[in-house]
Amino acid sequence: MSLQHTPPRGATKKSGKGRPQMEEEGPTEASASVTVMAQEELPKKPKGRKSEMDDLRIFLAAELKIFGEKLDTFKVDLKAEIHATVEQMFENWKRTREEEVKNQMEAVETRLVSLETKVQTEMDPIRHELNQHRIAITELEKCAMTSAETVNQLLTENQRLTNMVSKLNDKCIDLEGRQRRKNLRIVGVKEGREKEMGTRDFVADLLHTVLKLDHKPLLGRAHRAQRRRTQDDGHPRQIIVKVLQDHEFDEIMKKSVRSGQLFFEGERFSIYRDYSTEVFKKRMLFNETKRILKSVPDLKYSLLYPARLRVTYNSNVFFFTEHEKALEYAKVVGNVPTD
Repeated sequence: MSLQHTPPRGATKKSGKGRPQMEEEGPTEASASVTVMAQEELPKKPKGRKSEMDDLRIFLAAELKIFGEKLDTFKVDLKAEIHATVEQMFENWKRTREEEVKNQMEAVETRLVSLETKVQTEMDPIRHELNQHRIAITELEKCAMTSAETVNQLLTENQRLTNMVSKLNDKCIDLEGRQRRKNLRIVGVKEGREKEMGTRDFVADLLHTVLKLDHKPLLGRAHRAQRRRTQDDGHPRQIIVKVLQDHEFDEIMKKSVRSGQLFFEGERFSIYRDYSTEVFKKRMLFNETKRILKSVPDLKYSLLYPARLRVTYNSNVFFFTEHEKALEYAKVVGNVPTD
């Protein structure tokens, strides 16, 4: 029986590209020795089946060892080749991406430059307009400051003139009051009673008779109020009289107050001081207060010129120039419920 050598499976050789290829190899030393021994002993004595199996086992073990070594070498070479291929692919991808990113960055930079140029072109008119506005605002600020100073001066001057006018108005009212201080107003005497002897003589005789004066007062002028005459059944116009002597004027006022109600030919009439319109309006504001104070026992009041209320109550003297506060006080002392 003769043994022939067969090339082991898995025997490889490297190609020119570094990839391992299968190649045929000649018989190894172990297989050759086994073949020689088999050829020498074959003519002498045939071997048994057990011996053939041992030889085959030895042969296969040697071949497997060789195959394992070549397989390890193939793994190392394959790993190196894969690593080199991957590195090459990564370098190609990296180079491609760098070029793409560079191109994109160049495009973005070009776009930004274009936009910057466009913005600069569009901003130039806006900057010019802003400069014009800034100049106008500066001029307006200067004008406003000048106007503010002028307004302050005008306000100061207006306040000064207002105070002056107020003082002059007070002086005019005072002068008018002084001019009228010896004037009387007689209210309630019917029209036409003075026709027979004239208004001045009629009033002098009226005052002498009703007030029981020592002699007829000396009057400077007497006339009816300057307004349209009413009908006989209407309110008669007031008679304004100027008394020339101060002591006669004072006597007339004292006796008219002491006499209370005055009558002439069965008709009631009243005698008042002749005040200016402004003073009269101010004094009229205290009418409600005087009405309440009149009902309070042991209380005395008097309305001083021009419009100053004096109240004497429980040995205390109070003065009021504002009618609101005087009315509040009158409601308190008169037990009048407030709203």
